[in-house]
Amino acid sequence: MKKLNLVITILCLLGSSWVSAQRPEIDIDVLIEELGIYESRVASRDMPGWERPKKIIYQRWVPDSGFGSADWFKEVADGVEIEFLQGSDNLERKLANTDVYFGGCNTAIMSSKNIDYIHILSAGVDACARIPGIQSAGLIVTNSQKAHSETIAEHAIALMLALTRNLHYYHSMQMKSEWSRGGPSDMPESISVKDKTLLVLGLGGIGSQAASRGYNLGMRVIGTRNSSREGPDYVEYVGLSDETNELAKQADVVINALPLTSTTQGIAGTEFFNNLKDGAYYITVGRGPTTDTDALVKALKSGKLNGAGLDVTDPEPLPSDHELWTMPKVIISQHTAGTSDLTSRNVLMIAKENLRRYIRGEKLLNMVDLARGY
Repeated sequence: MKKLNLVITILCLLGSSWVSAQRPEIDIDVLIEELGIYESRVASRDMPGWERPKKIIYQRWVPDSGFGSADWFKEVADGVEIEFLQGSDNLERKLANTDVYFGGCNTAIMSSKNIDYIHILSAGVDACARIPGIQSAGLIVTNSQKAHSETIAEHAIALMLALTRNLHYYHSMQMKSEWSRGGPSDMPESISVKDKTLLVLGLGGIGSQAASRGYNLGMRVIGTRNSSREGPDYVEYVGLSDETNELAKQADVVINALPLTSTTQGIAGTEFFNNLKDGAYYITVGRGPTTDTDALVKALKSGKLNGAGLDVTDPEPLPSDHELWTMPKVIISQHTAGTSDLTSRNVLMIAKENLRRYIRGEKLLNMVDLARGY
């Protein structure tokens, strides 16, 4: 947990770059519709533990003025005190007298007996779910899910196209000033994704956006989701998670956008990779531990996979001596898929809207069930 808190501190201290290049603010109702964000079924005032907050802690760097600033958030605070913190120094002491916390998954959350509501400024909440006692604390929890979905979907498609067009091989040649239109002898044949089958694991916010982009490139799209067999019109077939290995048999390309839960951990394992078509491509932008790393390496070495695009890995960070770093079929993007001007704007707007809604007891956006992991 110390490492987790250190990472959160670093992210907060680097917040200036996170907020700096913003897109223009748009109407929040337009953003909610564009991203497909859901409201809670009941108003926050009717949720156990709700009361109008007296003090709110917002733990992230904010600019001096304008979009994302303290004054920008205070526009919806309705007189409630908000304290803006950088880093995690004294957070435990600060939270002791706080009703609401906006920030990262920090173990200090459990030091307060007064907190009723936390809003996590990231999309993933698996780190929160591992904090001892938090699942039984009865907290109201929301997060930034779907704020990153468009950007991460673009990143997944970028990895897919780079791999299928062998751009990583040509870039390696460029670094050595080598000209060869045929490429290295071990380079697989470039393919067009048109009419190929894309399997999207996890048709949530990210997965649905990736599926849409794949469909618009002329791909046949199938996918899985945990909750139901319903999906967008551009997805030909939606299977449940227990169909993952069977659906792998149809896939030319896989985009893994799964959250990390007890069900999804290691779901892309030996049987999954063995079932893929020979020469398939695998991209993962969800959570690293949903992929069995040993099985992935074997699939790459055997030739079952012609390429892998890894934004997330297990372990993470990937050790410097891990063989994935030097495998020619692999592109690693160091968990950066969600970073963009668009994401930054969306995260801040969702946070401000949930701040406004909670203070007034209205329905919240992006409710989280920590026991389920999303």
